[in-house]
Amino acid sequence: MTIPRTLLASDLDGTLIPLERDTKSLREVAELVAALKATPSLQLAYVTGRHLSLAEEGIAEVGLPLPDWFVCDVGTSVYRRSGDRFEADPTYREQMRAAFGGLCGTDVRAAIGDLRGIVLQEEEKQAEFKVSYYTEGRHEPFVDVVRARLDAAGAKVNLVASFDPVSERGLIDVLPAGVAKDCAVRHLHDRAGVAEDHLVYAGDSGNDRAAMLSGYRAIVVGNADAALKADLALQSQERALTDKIYFAEHPYAGGVLEGLRHFGFVK
Repeated sequence: MTIPRTLLASDLDGTLIPLERDTKSLREVAELVAALKATPSLQLAYVTGRHLSLAEEGIAEVGLPLPDWFVCDVGTSVYRRSGDRFEADPTYREQMRAAFGGLCGTDVRAAIGDLRGIVLQEEEKQAEFKVSYYTEGRHEPFVDVVRARLDAAGAKVNLVASFDPVSERGLIDVLPAGVAKDCAVRHLHDRAGVAEDHLVYAGDSGNDRAAMLSGYRAIVVGNADAALKADLALQSQERALTDKIYFAEHPYAGGVLEGLRHFGFVK
């Protein structure tokens, strides 16, 4: 009997990579890795806001295995594994270029300009198709004014906002129109050749929301933002997705393993 292939597409920071590097959290990472290695039918993709080089550093720090795919820069870049290297997916890059409508990061920065309480993230966190900001406190008070300035400039972009409970700052990513992590996950689904019910997405924050509501199976780790959990619970009921979204009790990698076992993808 042929075993159906499964794809785990997971966020990194706050999901597979614990925010606290204590013994318990790192042990749970090791337990998840052992379960993944024991399941050869399972493919792996990391879906992160990091650049590729920073993503590779992050997984090495906590002992995560090399994936089959990297989705970086909040869904605006996709890389496929070739041996021990990762090559950019040219089809996806052209898709991003078209979605950005000819804009570049400099245009986006100029349209937003100077706003009190909002500041550009470090240069290494910017990308070809992504402009990222920090906000003072939660992100919600800043989203509408940022969107209004971009609309006034005629920019056709997508805003993805979330909250970092560690730094207590908001995060706002400006991406090409219609693009977020869910766009990249749909691309992975098409390229990986797995059935829809055999793709599971795991995450913890607002920039994972769209992917979790895409109709695939989803794991919400226990440390996820309370507001996100409440929103996902409501949206899953309205969209008849309650059987596809699992709210784990354990945080981080322990929650991902809990969810994979709930869906029957690992032992």
